[in-house]
Amino acid sequence: MPACQIEDYQDNEAAREELISWLVATDTHGLDGNIWRRRMAHWWDENPFSALCPERGWLLRQEGRLVGFLGLIPVCYAVHGKPTPAYMASTWRVDEPHRNASLPMFMRLRRLGAQHLVVDSTPTPDVQQLMRRCGWVACCEVRKHFLELGWAGRLLHGGCVPSLSPGLRLIRDPAEVRAVAQGGRAADGLGKWVTPESVRWFTSSPMRRHVFVGVVDAESCLTSHLVCTPTRVQGVPAWLAVDHFTARTSNAELHALVGALVGGGVLPGGRLLLSVAAFPEDSTWDGLRCLHSRPEQVCHYFLLPEGLRGLRQHTVLAEGDWGL
Repeated sequence: MPACQIEDYQDNEAAREELISWLVATDTHGLDGNIWRRRMAHWWDENPFSALCPERGWLLRQEGRLVGFLGLIPVCYAVHGKPTPAYMASTWRVDEPHRNASLPMFMRLRRLGAQHLVVDSTPTPDVQQLMRRCGWVACCEVRKHFLELGWAGRLLHGGCVPSLSPGLRLIRDPAEVRAVAQGGRAADGLGKWVTPESVRWFTSSPMRRHVFVGVVDAESCLTSHLVCTPTRVQGVPAWLAVDHFTARTSNAELHALVGALVGGGVLPGGRLLLSVAAFPEDSTWDGLRCLHSRPEQVCHYFLLPEGLRGLRQHTVLAEGDWGL
């Protein structure tokens, strides 16, 4: 069998259409060409961080024929409160006969990780094992807390959560955000860099419904937010908070935000539970009165350059291409 060659993916209209045709032909999830076009436009055209990072991924070819792809999506992280370019890995797919020939693609990703933070939250089990052997940092457990919504939530949680400070208000439309307050726990560690544009970009993902609820001051400066997506908990309609952010040094404002959701009238109706999640060492939801909590497994992996190792990480579910 002729050897395969790896090449940088150079994004343009023709290259994108070739890639989409191959992805549709090899897709086991039923995504059609229009969905892939919308995803790639979201990843690379509409992404507010696109200009920070030039790489878009790699192609694997055999005698000119496309047989594999590993994609990269630009993103930005806060490192000690400063914006730092990073990458999300996405859609590592290879035709079965060429799986072994695709390992050099993974090594290119590893070399990229020596210079930039790389995040992958959708690797297959086989890839997860490879990542662990190659020094990726695994964040694979969260504790989910479940709160009742509506009248039951008001009965259980009423009077047990703080109220928003005077001068602050809730918003549902991310277009209202004019600035983002800096500071909080991510200021001295590692976490997603939040901007008005990044909030609007993530909530407009074509792959999953995202409902934004934020706290802003009189100048429409965002101080805290949650992003929720519809889910079910043992068949019960629920909301899952996939992202949370606060510029405060305490959890009180996020707890007040959760209290407002529990009281009803903020999130679209018909769902009975709200689930919030915390990775180990994340104390965001400590002290919040919950109906139930339990550990669950996830697969968030981080490739950290030497200068970022050992930093305290603020990790949320919505990292990597999770939901994109």
